[in-house]
Amino acid sequence: MTEENSIISIKGLVTQFGKQVIHDHLDLNIYSHEIFGIVGGSGAGKSVLMAAILGLIPIKYGTITVLGKHVGSLEKIRKHNLQSHWGVLFQGGALFSSLTVGENIQIPMKDMENMPEDLARELAFIKLKMVGLNEGDFFKYPSELSGGMVKRVALARALAIDPEILFLDEPTAGLDPISAAAFDDLILTLRANLNLTVVMVTHDLDSISRLCDRIAVLVDKHAIVGTLKSLLNNKHPWIHEYFHGIRGQAALSGLME
Repeated sequence: MTEENSIISIKGLVTQFGKQVIHDHLDLNIYSHEIFGIVGGSGAGKSVLMAAILGLIPIKYGTITVLGKHVGSLEKIRKHNLQSHWGVLFQGGALFSSLTVGENIQIPMKDMENMPEDLARELAFIKLKMVGLNEGDFFKYPSELSGGMVKRVALARALAIDPEILFLDEPTAGLDPISAAAFDDLILTLRANLNLTVVMVTHDLDSISRLCDRIAVLVDKHAIVGTLKSLLNNKHPWIHEYFHGIRGQAALSGLME
């Protein structure tokens, strides 16, 4: 595939906070319908990269193109109406504690689509079922939910206006292995049924091995992109330690045989 086929294209990206450069002329392309993982060490700029794509932070140099539109600021994103084409699951879920599950899911419908109350409510029920929850959960508050349920409600909200691109920031963080595996299965099902492109920041090696078609490893302020198989053979010290260390060997033992 080429840059022309990409749904997200990043060229020469530089992000900087004060004198600290986070990304230094970073390039990568993300293609339609793939699950694309972003990994890297602490401070490598994983969440910063996602925030830059979403226009939540300014970029110093470079270009970010999403669905054929040049972005890079929230004003441009709003001008191109791109927010209606993506959904975001923030780390921790970021649900509003004073709102019920149903009210949380309806927020994008009302904010971006100006949807009538009755229709928004009906669609919110559908989204809730889509992520494996039931109607009784609709009236609960976030404080009444388990960690796995919070993630699913946040996912339902991210899917509220039928996005083409789904951004996930550490989606399985804090979940037990069974709940994390169930969430991975849900992402695979939704990608297939809704024809989604998924961009996922994660450190979960189990999720990486089960979900990702390609992975960007953020090292040395750049991105090294490849399949899991190709990255397992990469000799960069950090990449080798990440995938071949004790945790990597446990999660990826079948691929390393």
